[in-house]
Amino acid sequence: MKKIILTLLCVGVLGSFAIAAQKDETSERQLAEKIGVGFNPSVLRLPVLSARYWLTDLAGIEGFLGFRIDDNYANKNRYMVGGKFLYVIKSYKKLNIFSNTSLALYRGKRTFGIIAVGLGVEWFVLDDLSLSTEAGLSFSMGSGGTNSVGTNVENIPKISIKYYL
Repeated sequence: MKKIILTLLCVGVLGSFAIAAQKDETSERQLAEKIGVGFNPSVLRLPVLSARYWLTDLAGIEGFLGFRIDDNYANKNRYMVGGKFLYVIKSYKKLNIFSNTSLALYRGKRTFGIIAVGLGVEWFVLDDLSLSTEAGLSFSMGSGGTNSVGTNVENIPKISIKYYL
């Protein structure tokens, strides 16, 4: 179990750097030190608020928080908190293709942690407004010894939106 988790993390982070090392040093879009705040419509059927900060033109981090408080016990209150590392693989004037590695904790009827690696596309509709979607592989480990490996499609066909301050 620990080997699978470490393997997914290493492949995601090292793969991001290996692919990005082939990238030309100049980026079409200047993202360094920009902050994007936004909304992801559905992660595990839970709306998520997020904030993305670009450390450089190629590397960024994102934190996200989602919750649903329900007075109906059958639905149970749900929470999700997590973070993500992003690395731009290819940059165009209005489009970035990036790799990501995510860690998240979900609590609802069950509690579990999620590790995900994947690719994403961010399209800048306006200079400060972007739409994005992501897909990849995920590993989740839950309470009671329930673990799963599968595909991770965060927003397809739904799109997340970010406004850059």
